[in-house]
Amino acid sequence: MKLFGYAPERGAAAGDTMPFYYNGAWHLFFSQPPVGAWEYVERARVSTAHLKSDDLVTWDVMPDAFGPGAHGDCDGDGIWTGSVIEHEGKFHFFYTGYNRQSASPQTICKATSTDLATWEKSGANPMISPDSRWYETVDWRDPFVYRDDEAGCFKMLISARLKDGPQFRRGCIAVATSDDLEAWEVGPPLASSMLTHCPECPELFKLGDWWYLVESRYSERMQTVYRVAKSPEGPWESRKLDSLDGRRFYAAKSASDGERRMSFAWIPFRKHHGPKRSWVWGGELGSPRELMSLPDGTLISRLPQEVDASYAEEAPHTLRPMLGDWTRGEGVHCDATGFYGYAFLDGPDRDDVHLDVIIEPAPHTEAVGILIEPRGGDHLDSGYSLSIEPMKGRVLFDRWPAAMDPLWDSLVLKERHGIEVSQEIDSPLVERPLAFTPDDGRYRVQILRNGSAIECFVAGQVVASFRVYDISNTDAWGLFVQEGAATFHDLKFRK
Repeated sequence: MKLFGYAPERGAAAGDTMPFYYNGAWHLFFSQPPVGAWEYVERARVSTAHLKSDDLVTWDVMPDAFGPGAHGDCDGDGIWTGSVIEHEGKFHFFYTGYNRQSASPQTICKATSTDLATWEKSGANPMISPDSRWYETVDWRDPFVYRDDEAGCFKMLISARLKDGPQFRRGCIAVATSDDLEAWEVGPPLASSMLTHCPECPELFKLGDWWYLVESRYSERMQTVYRVAKSPEGPWESRKLDSLDGRRFYAAKSASDGERRMSFAWIPFRKHHGPKRSWVWGGELGSPRELMSLPDGTLISRLPQEVDASYAEEAPHTLRPMLGDWTRGEGVHCDATGFYGYAFLDGPDRDDVHLDVIIEPAPHTEAVGILIEPRGGDHLDSGYSLSIEPMKGRVLFDRWPAAMDPLWDSLVLKERHGIEVSQEIDSPLVERPLAFTPDDGRYRVQILRNGSAIECFVAGQVVASFRVYDISNTDAWGLFVQEGAATFHDLKFRK
């Protein structure tokens, strides 16, 4: 089983990930809401599922780790996000216990195991409750535990909110310390950027020469963002490319095998899978992402080589030029200077397919990229696209026609032409800045598509993930060049 597009049969969806690497194997624990639970209260009563892999490609479904306690227990309404750490031959799983009837509904709890399969909850639960000296008592979750060798103790990062400050900017990361993983002392926050309501799923690690503080922010574009520092104590700085993906790849957490660091997260569903319904918490898992540190501290994401190579069966395709001067030579070349050129690719369907191409835009080309699910026949009336905009230094995953202000939507399109453009909170759907321009001016694009889930990897640095429900099983790919020229090298589909 591949990870991309996976949701558990025993749960309604895959939620927050808690990866852990041990003894040659990747363990991916993740939150799963009950089957059929779409509304908040029922959906929040999550349990913890477990996947295992030796190679990042083939994943085995393991027995669930553990679930909520009895009604009234500190974790009776849900087992929320946490982290795993090994110490002296025992595995300690710190997690968030949720009891919605309590004055402090979120507390930090623990379960232990000797084999990562059978877990026993601690009799001391809840182990850590909100400390009212610094923090509010409602938000207190997502513990991340690590060993601080320099300080000679264990530290825990906790998603929290300050007691005082602007209402929507009190989000902070609390810190607790322990010598034995049993007794914990809560202290003042590690970081409080005064930028978010409450940071979720924090983690701290060193990669290359830099320390990284990663957190997810639901109140600001629902993204997983990071900050960099030369010390684990900060001060924390931002970078041009400051997030791991767009707003539809959420709550990313990572683990390291000692050489490489892999990040995991989920691509959300829409409610009841309705194309125009609201987004919900939880969905399907995305592919593993290999995190890389650039010299200036920028954190980039790549598709692991093992996952890329697992798409080994090449699928045939044909090019069908529609508009523009399309020629074949060393690759497929299109000259569309001053206008929009496009061609369709008649190829495989949407089920677990990988498109791989190297795009070389000519100087001063406005945009170039891939059409995904163009609809409306040869007229290209609507669809989706992955667009590289070299002069703007960015990547877009978007749809057309684009969302408009209600004035133009209602007066011009709907009234005069009978066309209604959906007004989405995602507009553009995904927008990512490029961390750098490739030295050779060539951008390798890898697009994975499985059902309604799409992942776009660009130039080994930027990822754009999204879920598209209004698609079909028919061949639906294409190439485009906007106001310029480009060559598409080594284009292939693999399954």
